[in-house]
Amino acid sequence: MTTLSTYVNWSEKILNEHLKTEPSWLATCSKVNRYTRAGKDGKFIICPKCHQGGFVFHFSWSALSCQHCDTMIEKNQWKVTG
Repeated sequence: MTTLSTYVNWSEKILNEHLKTEPSWLATCSKVNRYTRAGKDGKFIICPKCHQGGFVFHFSWSALSCQHCDTMIEKNQWKVTG
């Protein structure tokens, strides 16, 4: 039985691999602003420093530490897909 966390980890890995091979994909991303909402399925956000990403399920934070490069990034610096 597949759990939500297993699916999130799997899809995060696939998306990060795609970011490494297709850097032009980053150009279509917009930055997080005060109107950005995650929705029930969450949003995939991308670090502006290392271009790796992860899923978030809410935006009630002012800064977030990147899980990949350990850099503290302000909310409005993150890129969001879709």
